[in-house]
Amino acid sequence: MAATVVEENQGANNVEWTDENTRIVCELLAEQVRIGNRSNTHLNKVGYDNVIAKFEEKTSLRYQKLQFKNKWSKLRNEYNLWKKLIARETGLGCDQARATIVASDDWWARAKKDLPGCAKFKLRGIQNEHLLQQIFEDLRNTGDDHCNPTSENLPQSSTQPSSTINVDTEAVNEGDDDDSNDEDFSPPPKRGNAAAGKEAKKPKTSGGHWFYEQMSRFVDNQEKSVASVESLVKREDTSGCAIKDVMALVKECGAVFGTKEHFIATEIFTKKYEREMFMTLDNSEERFAWLTIKHEFKMAKYSK
Repeated sequence: MAATVVEENQGANNVEWTDENTRIVCELLAEQVRIGNRSNTHLNKVGYDNVIAKFEEKTSLRYQKLQFKNKWSKLRNEYNLWKKLIARETGLGCDQARATIVASDDWWARAKKDLPGCAKFKLRGIQNEHLLQQIFEDLRNTGDDHCNPTSENLPQSSTQPSSTINVDTEAVNEGDDDDSNDEDFSPPPKRGNAAAGKEAKKPKTSGGHWFYEQMSRFVDNQEKSVASVESLVKREDTSGCAIKDVMALVKECGAVFGTKEHFIATEIFTKKYEREMFMTLDNSEERFAWLTIKHEFKMAKYSK
């Protein structure tokens, strides 16, 4: 059957992402992340080429790279929003049928004010969460170890001007499809010498000096973040606790896809210490029972 080709100039907004197609693309994106085809905050060229080919094979739809890049960005934004929403308060109920939070209308009204766009989760929670966790969890910036110039909690300085200067730390250009950025990601240019042997000039005004300091700190943190992500992607787990190895034992103990034990495994085994604990169990019976208890414990927390 011939594939339906969706032209790139139609843009991602003209692509109809059904629940089934979204599930398929999440599985494909997670697969590419697991095998190391995410070079920075997006898949590299090899990763996107694999997704395009496999998505066409499964759906008979041939979407362009731009549409998958935009879908990646939308999924990442939704996942971050969902994580912020469920972290607002503990002790809320859980509607297992709709996989979302049970809370009062007042609680939702406050949430919608603080987190624009979260209202859609009142009727149905985020879909494919276990896959999105594999794709984006290590990219989420909690703000604990980064200086974000757009945050309200900027470092204080006696030279800080009264007006607020907003600096976008990350902007997704929905129309930019430059392949040169996929494989060779360059961190922001380092401050310092503007040319060999010449020192960069610092601004003379107090407002300009404060802005210079904030941008310098921002560049340093960006460089550290890029190095951290690249080392995480390239690092191989030689301890025997790699996700692929552990999930093979999950299936071996009887927790096949569709069971609650398999679901909880996909939730918790993105964390290495959980995988290490699982590997200490002696046999399949113990592993299956442990996964069952883990699932019941998590559901009990939501139902309180």
